Formats: sequence, structure tokens, C-alpha cells
Amino acid sequence: MTLAVPPELPDRGETLRYLREVTRSAHLAIENVLGLQTDDLTRERYRQVLGQLYGFWSTWEPQIEDLFGDEAFLAPRRRSHLLAADLANLGWSEDAILELNRCPRLQLPDKRMALGSIYVMEGSSLGGRVILRNVQRCLKEAGKASSSYFAGYGADTGRMWQEFLARLEQSPVHDKEFIGRGALTTFESFRRWIVLPEHMPPFAAD
Repeated sequence: MTLAVPPELPDRGETLRYLREVTRSAHLAIENVLGLQTDDLTRERYRQVLGQLYGFWSTWEPQIEDLFGDEAFLAPRRRSHLLAADLANLGWSEDAILELNRCPRLQLPDKRMALGSIYVMEGSSLGGRVILRNVQRCLKEAGKASSSYFAGYGADTGRMWQEFLARLEQSPVHDKEFIGRGALTTFESFRRWIVLPEHMPPFAAD
């Protein structure tokens, strides 16, 4: 006996294929923006990037919570606290971390675009594993003590990604353009936040 697929369910994987297609160039453009995969990565550069990432996540997380409204799904995916811990292990005080510049809110007007934004940020947990190895190689013990963010979800990284994909597949296929727009908005907002010099956080004293 075969089971018919309910007509209201999306074709499996179609939205994911669409997202990969429309974000390909944006993903390639941002790959080297952080500058954390170079052979001469310094503690100062690493600390600076972590500060910028903290400024982005600190705005993004509450905004997505407001739009998406699913605490059980979002809670284990919060990572700003990991960045705060990494910065503290690099010598930043709690006050200095709280005073870091925060990224402006992203132009994400609804839950569909929020889902596209989550796609980008969840994907970063996969790419972070590559950066993790270079950080620890270049910065030795300091890198090992301050790389919880790039460790993603550790051994659960693959499972968390698959759970996100399952959630993505529940979205109607006709929403995919809105989801894609949310992903592209996130890529561009992140790129601008990282590369514009006026957003660079000051170095904290060791």
C-alpha cells in the first residue's frame, strides 16, 4: 500500500534548491569578508571580528524572535552568548562587550523572510567548523579558549541543520521567493555590517 502525499505539503527540497540558487553569488561574495581563514590571522583581527559578530547577533536574535515566535525552535539556536564568552576569554570585560556597537535591525517584515534569514545564520554554523580549525591553528591556546561560536553546535551541528531543513520543507512552495528575499537581505546586511569601517568595535585592553 502507498500513502499519498497531502497536496498542501511542499515538494520535498524545492525551497532549499531555490535558496541555494538565488543566494549562490551572495554566499561567494561574503566567504572571505571575515578574513579568518588566512595563514597570518592575528589575535587582534580575530577579536575585532568576534565583536562585530556579537553586534550583529545581538540585534538579529530578538528581531527574529519577534517575527518567528517559536521559542522551542529558536532557543537552542541562539549564539550571541557564545560570542560574549569568547570575547571574555580574549580579555574583554562584561561592560566592554555590552558597549559594543549593534547592527541596525534588518528589513525583514514577516515570518517568511525571517525563515530565509534563519537559513543564512544556520548555514553559518556549518561553515564555522572550517574557520574553527584555522583559528585554533593560528592562535593556539587562545584560539581554543575562544572558539565556542565557531564550534557551532558541536556534535549536534548536523542534526540541528537537518531539523532546520525539515522546518523549511514545511513552508509552502509559493512562499519561496519571500524566503529567498529574507536570505538575500541577511547576506547583504551582514556584509555591510562587517566591511564598513565605522562599525568596527574598538579593541579592549588585555
